[in-house]
Amino acid sequence: MAAAVALLAVDAAPRTAAAGAGPVAVTTTEPVDATLGYRANARNDSWVAGATAAPPYKKSWSRDLGSAVSAPVAVGRHVFVVVNADQGDEGGPRMQLAGLDAATGKDLWPQRFLTGEPGATVSYGGGLLYTQTLSGTVAAWDPATGTQKWTVRLGSGSASCQYPPTWYEGVLYTQDGRGLAVALGAADGRRLWTAPLAENGWSTVSVDDAGVWIGFDNIAYHLLDRATGRELRRFEAPNISGPGGNPAVLGAGALWLRNSWSDDEKVVAYDRKSGAALRSFPADATPAFGPGRVYVTYRGVVKAVSTGTYQAVWSWSSPRQVATVRLVAGGYVYVQDGNGELVVLDERTGARVWSHRLWPEPHPMENVTPEADWRGWTVPGVATAQGRLFAQAEGGVLIGFGRA
Repeated sequence: MAAAVALLAVDAAPRTAAAGAGPVAVTTTEPVDATLGYRANARNDSWVAGATAAPPYKKSWSRDLGSAVSAPVAVGRHVFVVVNADQGDEGGPRMQLAGLDAATGKDLWPQRFLTGEPGATVSYGGGLLYTQTLSGTVAAWDPATGTQKWTVRLGSGSASCQYPPTWYEGVLYTQDGRGLAVALGAADGRRLWTAPLAENGWSTVSVDDAGVWIGFDNIAYHLLDRATGRELRRFEAPNISGPGGNPAVLGAGALWLRNSWSDDEKVVAYDRKSGAALRSFPADATPAFGPGRVYVTYRGVVKAVSTGTYQAVWSWSSPRQVATVRLVAGGYVYVQDGNGELVVLDERTGARVWSHRLWPEPHPMENVTPEADWRGWTVPGVATAQGRLFAQAEGGVLIGFGRA
C-alpha cells in the first residue's frame, strides 16, 4: 500500500510542478452510463448523459452501512460510497470507503478506514477512486481491490473540505477551504500547482475545457487555467465576503452560483465566455441540467426551464414545499422530496412516473430544509449505472434498485 505523503504549501501565487512533470495522460475512457461523483460529473450539472436506467424500479437490495452514507459513485457493475461506520456507540465518527457489487449489494472488499474526523467524500476518474477527508487528506484507491495507490495532505492540517475532488483528463482538482486551489497528478498524487482564492470556504470544483471553476455563492468566483493554475478570470461582489457553501455548476453555457441569504435566495448564471451576469431565478436548491433544460427549484416547486427561451415548460410541486433535483438521467428527473420520497418525473412532461419512500415522512412541525449539502458527515445524492439506481435512505442505509 502506497504511503507517500506530500505537504502542499500555501503561497500567494500558483506553484507548478518541476519541469517535465506535466499532467498525467488519460488512462481510461470515461463511461457515459455512470455517476462519477456527488453531482454526477466534472461539470457538477447532475446529468448522466448515457444513462440506461428507467422506471419502474424494484428494490434489489438494501444495506445498513452505519449512521451516514454518501452520494454513491456508480461505475460498471460496482457502486462505491463513504460511510460513517460508527453506529453511535464508538465515541466518534469512523469514516470508511465501501465498495459493493451493484447487483447484490455484497462487499467487494473489506471497508477501508479513512478518518476519525466527521467528514469524507468520494469520486471517480481515470480508473481510480479518490477520497478526501474534511481536513484535506486525499487518497487514490484501486476500485477492484480497495488497495490504496497514493495519499497526500492538503497543507499542514488546517484544510476544511466538504466536497469531493474533481477528476478531469488525468488531473485531480480540489480546494482546501482555506483559500487555496490545488491540482494533483491523478496517477501519483504529485502536486502540479496551487493558486490563491478570494474566499475561504466550501465549494465544489467544476472543470471543463475552458478551465477550473470555483465559486463561493454569488460572492466570488475564479476561472483558472487547468495546466498552470493561472487566473483567467475573477469576479468579486463589492463589499461582500463570506464562506459560500453552495455548489457551483456549469450548464447551458454558463456558471451558475446560488446564494441562500434569507432575504434574497436566488441562482445567477454568469456567461462562460464573457463573465457577464445573464439571468437569475429564485432558487433554494442548486439547479440541475438535461438536454435543453435547466431544472430550477424554489419552495418545493421544480420548474423545467427551456435553455432556448428560458420559459418554464412544466412544473411540479412537492406537498411539503421542499425539493431538490438530484439527478437527470435517461429522460427522467430524480427529485428528493422533503416528505421523504424519491420522486421520478418524466423529463418531457413533468408527470410523476415512480416514487419510493426513503425515510419516514417528517412530523408536520419539523423544519425540513431544501438542499444544504454542506451539512452533515458527507454529501448526499443519487446515482445510476448500467440500468440500476442507487439511493441513500434513512441513516446509513443504501438501496440498490433494478428494473421492475
